[in-house]
Amino acid sequence: MIRILLSKLRLADDLSKLHSRALNYLAHNLRTVYEVRTKLAEIADDPDAIDQVIAQLADQRLVDDGKYAESYVRTVVREEKNGPDWIRQHLKDKHVNSDDIEAALDRYFPADEVIRIGVGVAQKQLKSHHNDSAKMAINKTKNLLMRRGFPYSDLDQVMDQIDTDGMVEQDQELIDKVAEKYWRKYAKLDHYEQQQKTKQALFRKGFLMDDITSALERLSEG
Repeated sequence: MIRILLSKLRLADDLSKLHSRALNYLAHNLRTVYEVRTKLAEIADDPDAIDQVIAQLADQRLVDDGKYAESYVRTVVREEKNGPDWIRQHLKDKHVNSDDIEAALDRYFPADEVIRIGVGVAQKQLKSHHNDSAKMAINKTKNLLMRRGFPYSDLDQVMDQIDTDGMVEQDQELIDKVAEKYWRKYAKLDHYEQQQKTKQALFRKGFLMDDITSALERLSEG
C-alpha cells in the first residue's frame, strides 16, 4: 500500500515538474501542441506523462493549435510580405492540422487581401529591377511572388493591377544602352560573331527578339 502511494506521489511530482517546464516554455510565445510535445520529450521519456501534461495545458487553454494558427496568420498579414501558401507551409511544419490552417486563412487572409498584399510586394520588387527589360522584370517579380507563397493562380490578377506600360516604353532606351555595352565587349570578334554574342546576351536579359534585332540594326548603322 505504501509502495503504491509513494509511486503515485512520485508520478504526481513528475507531472508537476513537467507542467512547470511546459509553462516556462510557453511564457513568452504561443506554441503548437507539436512544439510543446517535442520540448517535453527532451526532458522526459514517458509518453503517457507528456500526454497528461498536454491535456492539462489544453484544458487550461494554454495550447490550442487553432488559436496559434489564427495568431500566426494575423501576424503575417500585418507584415504584408508573404502569401497564404507560405503560411500553410509554416503551419504544416508545426504539425497544425489542415482544418485549423484553412479556418484561420479564411477568417484573416481573405482573397482580396491576398491580391492587395501581392500587389504591394510586386510593386516594390519591380522597382529593384529597373535595369532589366520589362519582360525580365515581370518574370522575376512573378517568381518572387511564388517564393513568397502567393498562389500561381493569383499572379496574373496581381500583375494586372500594376501599370507596367512605362517599363515597356523604356525598353528601347534600355536595350540600346545594354546592347552597346555588349557590342563593345565583343568588339574583337568578327562582325558575325559580335552580332551573335550580343544577341544571345540580350536574349538572356529578357529582351524580345524583334527588339534585339532592331537594336543591332541601329548599332550596325552607327
